[in-house]
Amino acid sequence: MARYPQGWRIRLPPNRSVYTVYFTHNGRRVDRSTGCSDPEQAAKEAARIYADFVQREPPKRRIVRRGDSPALPELVELWLTSDTTIDPSTVDTWTVYGGHWSERWETLVGISESTAEQYRNDRLRTVMATTVRKELSALRRFLRWCRMHGYLQREVVVPGVPSSATGKRFGARRRSSAPELTPQQATSIIAALPEWSTSRKVAVFPIRARFVVAYETGLRPGTLDAISVPEHYQHGSDRLALTDDVDKVRWGREVPLSELARKALDAVCPEEGPIFGRHDYREHLDAAARSVLPKALADRFCGAHFRSASITHLLERTGNLAAAQYLAGHRQPKTTAEYVRPSYRAAAEAIRVTRDSIVYRRKRRA
Repeated sequence: MARYPQGWRIRLPPNRSVYTVYFTHNGRRVDRSTGCSDPEQAAKEAARIYADFVQREPPKRRIVRRGDSPALPELVELWLTSDTTIDPSTVDTWTVYGGHWSERWETLVGISESTAEQYRNDRLRTVMATTVRKELSALRRFLRWCRMHGYLQREVVVPGVPSSATGKRFGARRRSSAPELTPQQATSIIAALPEWSTSRKVAVFPIRARFVVAYETGLRPGTLDAISVPEHYQHGSDRLALTDDVDKVRWGREVPLSELARKALDAVCPEEGPIFGRHDYREHLDAAARSVLPKALADRFCGAHFRSASITHLLERTGNLAAAQYLAGHRQPKTTAEYVRPSYRAAAEAIRVTRDSIVYRRKRRA
């Protein structure tokens, strides 16, 4: 019985300097040279080779009888590893969704329009409607893949979520909502961070500069992890040139830099490669926050909250919603509004400015 594409892998053969790509397709093993000695370039070439091979020789369709249907977790894993059009950052999320589906259905045989509707209704009693919509969207794509590859012999219509449905907020938040921070608190936390890491277990990486840039630009943590030289920044530049692949909503754009952000980048950017990379900053952030914030606030604080503080403080200073929306990378202004933290401090400042600028005078009759 033929096997289906299981995704490609690269390896460096013994005593060789060039990586090869290998995968299984239509029941046979395929092994090709990438012609690259650099692993990143080899991975890009491997993806091209794999896509070209599958396009020239589409997977054979198979007939799956009722008793032969593979276990659902196996199919979900096969789908996520073989469908190279799925963004790598999405795979982790959809793996979680697949776990929910596998708890409900052992195989594809149990998935029907009625059971999918029941799944939707049960999930709405547990999580918010927006989450259920994302899960059902992924389920539709998974079922289309199963149908195309012969694992599913019938069309399954997955119902949507009514616009009036709200769902239920998850009992325990995985991450606390961003607290309201003053500009002084935000900058003091950053100042309390060490400039560089000190652990001997990993290579040294910059800490303070990363959060200076985070607060000055309001960019997403994932984007900051991914920016590199020379693709997105060059020493002395006054802007970041973001590409679609480093932005969550695939919005490539130029982001202007403040003088503080530019100096922070210039102080740590390498000649080539990632500027910050992905690291665990929790220990350093916790120590810095506890040295500045009251205990109740420090217990809730995490590095991602600099994004909310940046957007809030920018709007307080300028009132320019379009600028805040652009810097944050939000397609819709309502998304930007969700990051804003209202406060008595901001309201009092607005009243003070208004009181100082307006004079009430009685107009006399002529």
